[in-house]
Amino acid sequence: MPTDTNLQNRIDDCYTAFADYSRPRMLEAAPTRDPRALLATLTSAPLRALTPEQIGPYAGWAMTTVGGVDDYRHFLPRILELATFCHSQPGLDPPFIAGKLGYAGWPTWPPDERKAVLGLFAEAWRAGLWRHPDEVDSSGWIAAIALLGGDLDGALAAWLSTPSPNAALHLAAFFQGEAESLIRKPRNVAYWGNVDDDTIDRMQRWLRGEEPRQLLLNARGLAEPKDEWLLDSALLVVNAVTP
Repeated sequence: MPTDTNLQNRIDDCYTAFADYSRPRMLEAAPTRDPRALLATLTSAPLRALTPEQIGPYAGWAMTTVGGVDDYRHFLPRILELATFCHSQPGLDPPFIAGKLGYAGWPTWPPDERKAVLGLFAEAWRAGLWRHPDEVDSSGWIAAIALLGGDLDGALAAWLSTPSPNAALHLAAFFQGEAESLIRKPRNVAYWGNVDDDTIDRMQRWLRGEEPRQLLLNARGLAEPKDEWLLDSALLVVNAVTP
């Protein structure tokens, strides 16, 4: 089972990878964003102490209407850290962050920066599979991994190998949510619509395969009785989308 230490190590890797990006002295933005007030909020506490409410608005506006790429790189470790437990701010949602990274020219970033970010996304995904879907919605992490060109095969393997009924419940919730649309009309699915065709095809083939069905079947009798309905409902969707 992943430990809090594993995830904290990946968070620390991000702080190390982006340590050379200094705190901005000013933010370029439209006056309607009140850049001086925003910068005052962002510099009112050490980076690691910024709250979701303090950094969330900036995370949502970054680069498109406020500041530049290097400004975002400075704040990115805290944005990623908060994303592991707080999605109350749109800018802290994992696939939203992935979209920001794409806007920032992610494929051209130095290897150490990319490795640190992808390592955190992968570990946050694995950690989420151990928790009940009522506690954390892990689907955003796998969408972000797909968007960033991360190790999707490794993420899917973790889904199958995690020895907790919660992993199956996350899969069931995924089938109850975006999976059917992802199979039938992937371009209509939020965030997944921006994933490349090859990755979409791999995801579709995996969802139609026997292993996800077996994971759901094996979880019946292991999950709490209150969750059996979710597994049964997901199996109905699986039967509808598979040959």
